[in-house]
Amino acid sequence: MMPGSREAPWARRAFSILPLLLGLGGAVFWLVAVHEANYAAMNSFGLISVMTWPFYVAIALAVAGFLVELMGPIPRTSRLVTLIVLLIVIMFATAPAVEPVASLYDSWLHAGFIQYVIEHGRALNHFDARFSWPGAFSLGAVLSAFVGRANALGFLRWFPPFIELMYLAPVIVIARFSGVGHRAGWLGIALFFSCNWIYQDYFSPQALNYLFYLVIVATVLATWQPRPLELDEPAHPTLWHRWTLTRRSLSMLRLGGHEAESTRSSSATLVILLLLCLVLLASAMSHQLTPYATILALIAMLFGRRLGRPELVVVAGLFAVGWLSLGASDFWLGHLNAIFGSIGRFGGTITANVTGRITGNADHRLIVNARILEVVALYLLAFIGAVRRRTEARSLELLAASAFLLLALQDYGGEGLLRVVLFGLPFVTLLAASAFLPNRSGAIGPHWRFRISPQTGTVHRQGRWVARVLAGAVVLVFFTVTFAVRGGNDAFESFTTGELAASEYVYVHAKVGETIWMATPFMPTNFRNIDSMPVKIAAYQTAKTASTVDFDLFTLLSAHAHWIILSASQAAWGVQVGGYAKGWMAPFQATLLASGYRVVATWPTATVLHLGPLV
Repeated sequence: MMPGSREAPWARRAFSILPLLLGLGGAVFWLVAVHEANYAAMNSFGLISVMTWPFYVAIALAVAGFLVELMGPIPRTSRLVTLIVLLIVIMFATAPAVEPVASLYDSWLHAGFIQYVIEHGRALNHFDARFSWPGAFSLGAVLSAFVGRANALGFLRWFPPFIELMYLAPVIVIARFSGVGHRAGWLGIALFFSCNWIYQDYFSPQALNYLFYLVIVATVLATWQPRPLELDEPAHPTLWHRWTLTRRSLSMLRLGGHEAESTRSSSATLVILLLLCLVLLASAMSHQLTPYATILALIAMLFGRRLGRPELVVVAGLFAVGWLSLGASDFWLGHLNAIFGSIGRFGGTITANVTGRITGNADHRLIVNARILEVVALYLLAFIGAVRRRTEARSLELLAASAFLLLALQDYGGEGLLRVVLFGLPFVTLLAASAFLPNRSGAIGPHWRFRISPQTGTVHRQGRWVARVLAGAVVLVFFTVTFAVRGGNDAFESFTTGELAASEYVYVHAKVGETIWMATPFMPTNFRNIDSMPVKIAAYQTAKTASTVDFDLFTLLSAHAHWIILSASQAAWGVQVGGYAKGWMAPFQATLLASGYRVVATWPTATVLHLGPLV
């Protein structure tokens, strides 16, 4: 409430609890929407196609509650955290609550890796490149044994909302010490979770290592602060003045870490450095790409005067390159071109990451195009925020830009640009929030303050309402679009109980040495016996070549597959991504039956075929 207003006490109390009431209403409507969702009615648009109107009311109420609290006289941290947690639950827990089993084929495969580690106490060499970075799988094996489970299947379904909630703490720290205003920081946090459609939070080493990445960046930003620059600040900064500040970033003082100072004591700083080294070592042993993204982020913070120890960059590089050279030797021996072949090839990398993904039928292309447009809109807002905010340290901009250097190193199997967006997301969203709530004080201190400039009137009664409406509309739009495109592949990336039962049936009846095949990707398979009964896929799909139904048939018949699993998710992938004709699986199965296969088990969404008599 503004000074001098005569609002009644009861009205003030009602407005004070309004955010919580809106949040409570959003939670109730979300529970109703989850209860009413009919998974069996899902179409090619994925998860959003089975959500009824209460779900959209839940989103609107949750976002409104957050914005009312954010733009109130004194935003209360406890309430903001509560409302952000509600937004996380709505965004990331809806799929596990609606879908009958855990989604994504890779999450089941990773459970198979962990089971192998549990049973044999080591990684399986020469099977998969991911086994050359076994740290996360070893941790999964330890946790499984700790809770008394023989495998990690119990972790799969609810892992995405769990890990997203784990991301919240370091993201709050990043926002607090990034130099943006108090309200802009919380708006950036809301945008972070509202724009994360990349779906790398499934049960995977990437999800765990992204947590490592956020923790490292948050710790560095909270530990080191920039020393004030001894430059005259003009009333109206010009481009030349900004260029002068940029040139100083290349000074030896900055590269040596002498323009940043620790906010902790010497002994506390030493302990922090040791702990960071342990996290860097764990990351180097657990994932192929995240250690290099972390190195680039550390370099960006060093250039941005937010890291006081350049030795940390050297340690991170030694761990990453050392593990690649020694621990991951099984991978790079004979695969050097896969590691270094795409260095500097920006054109080919962009093609593999963008144009190579716009494939499939019209519905799938619509989802992919929506993802691209959302990223473009977010980065446009970030650019506006970078221009509007006035600060003497540009660490956010450097961190957002550093992730793009990953494309110069690796296309990462056509997923490099996705990882660029993921690693830059915490900083891009804070810059996007600054487009609405720029911090014009220019100060970056250890405390999280929100200042109102009396000279410029940065935030006043009218401005606060305008910012509330614009920011609320942007968060609401981003949240809705992200939910739609994040679950846009669920028609083939999510699975039914029948598909899981088909996989279990094959594992029970198949003998060691018999081959198990699928026509196309996406089935809950390879979660056990990966060394003796690996499940193979007939379809072959890359950015340059595409599989066909005839090719898949030829592959299966040439391989003399003993077992073939056909399912609804495979059929959906063929139509939406592979470009196969609608209803292609019925004649496909008929051809297999005419070639000596017979149906040995069937469910409404899955069929198991066996070659010859079943003994």
